[in-house]
Amino acid sequence: MSRPNRDSRSRFAPRPSRPRPTIGQPRKTEPMVRPLPRTVLRRFVASGKLAALVLLIVGVWGFWYAFRSPLFIVQQLEITGLRAVDAATVNELAAVEGVSIWQIKPAEVAARIAQNTYVATATVNLLLPARVLVNVQEREAAIVWNTSGVNYEVTADGAVLGASRELTTTNLVVYDTRPIALAAGERVDSDALSLAQTLHLRVPTEIGWQPTRYEWDPYYGFSIYDGQRQIVFGRMQDPDVPFETKLATLRALQAENTGWIFLDLRPTKPYYRTPAPTATATP
Repeated sequence: MSRPNRDSRSRFAPRPSRPRPTIGQPRKTEPMVRPLPRTVLRRFVASGKLAALVLLIVGVWGFWYAFRSPLFIVQQLEITGLRAVDAATVNELAAVEGVSIWQIKPAEVAARIAQNTYVATATVNLLLPARVLVNVQEREAAIVWNTSGVNYEVTADGAVLGASRELTTTNLVVYDTRPIALAAGERVDSDALSLAQTLHLRVPTEIGWQPTRYEWDPYYGFSIYDGQRQIVFGRMQDPDVPFETKLATLRALQAENTGWIFLDLRPTKPYYRTPAPTATATP
């Protein structure tokens, strides 16, 4: 077999090698034609990016306006349900005047208002742009407690609300014989309050006369007066003599029409005292 001669090999020249790009270097590309600004804007609008940018700007501006505009600054509260508490006190406790409505937390405002001893609960609602509605439910004074000549309003559970602003004939007044002063938030004897309310309701109906005075004393406990006559009940929750037994004894003694001036219902064997006989002048 014959070998190819050199002339035939020379016709197939080797292909020159091209340098390969180094790893990490981009390939060289032909320069592209840049789009016109109008084309870029049209594409920007069509993609929705322009609308999103506008909304973002409007939102930021609205946020700034809501917190900075005087339109949303609270000037005065709208308060309902007040009787014993004045509006100035509620405004001071609420502490929202001059504050943006966006910074007010109704639950915190209601808790501050409820710190007043006259307030049982408070409800706070916000209305745009800057209205704060406050509804106050005050504690009901069950009894007026008098000590050292000062009348105090007291709730049914014994909490002292403060000095009574007015006293009417419908108020049930308990006179405390102790020369002490009371302050709002303190408590008086709840057993005495319960006994006072019970006697105030039942004595006129079951005994037939209206007590002229309700009194609480550390020694006697609770007493009621019928003119000059004193009836000592002691305590409502008495482990020795039930309340119904005491009331039945008073009812029986009242029916006998005995001339007594002092009646003690605390012992298991109650006793009474009659007026001292008056001395007659000798002729």
